[in-house]
Amino acid sequence: MTAPEAREWAWFTASVLARILLGTCVVAVLWSILPIAFGWTSAVVISGSMLPRIRPGDVAIAGPVRAGDLKPGMPVLVDNPARPGRLLLHRVVRRNPDGTLVTKGDANAAEDSTPVPPGAVRGLPRLLIRWIGLPVYWHGRGEHRKVLATLVVTLVLLVVAMRREDDDAGPRHARHPRHRRERFRCQPSVPNRRG
Repeated sequence: MTAPEAREWAWFTASVLARILLGTCVVAVLWSILPIAFGWTSAVVISGSMLPRIRPGDVAIAGPVRAGDLKPGMPVLVDNPARPGRLLLHRVVRRNPDGTLVTKGDANAAEDSTPVPPGAVRGLPRLLIRWIGLPVYWHGRGEHRKVLATLVVTLVLLVVAMRREDDDAGPRHARHPRHRRERFRCQPSVPNRRG
């Protein structure tokens, strides 16, 4: 294999891998957003309270559920009663006589101090998408270098994925069919005048 052929194969392989990575990311993002159109809730996990199963940067997709159907041990996504405007993904420990739920994070030593009213239940997590929410998590923590690095890597992948085979064939105007050298010469057809 010659050096140009090896370089061509390397670019081809890099392009295919970049397209696979970008395609996987696009599908994961769509999976985390589309359920919202059907009344589900999508949330980026921003704490380690549910480690080791649910990690910061994961996206949890929760489908509707009635508060009365929740049983101890089930994870639940709720409006956080202790921090209005925030969501909380914890496990149900028990139901109080007044109908409120007591929750606790798997990695937490103690139960949550504020019971969850039944009306605050958003849903039962039914799908977990790993890592796709990391840029949102990093941004929320002020880790802007990681967000910037993610953007740079994404742009590099886009450039590699969009590279065409004829990109190293010289200036763009030279690749236009009018400006190319003739690769094939046409021979005028001469009728066969035998016999």
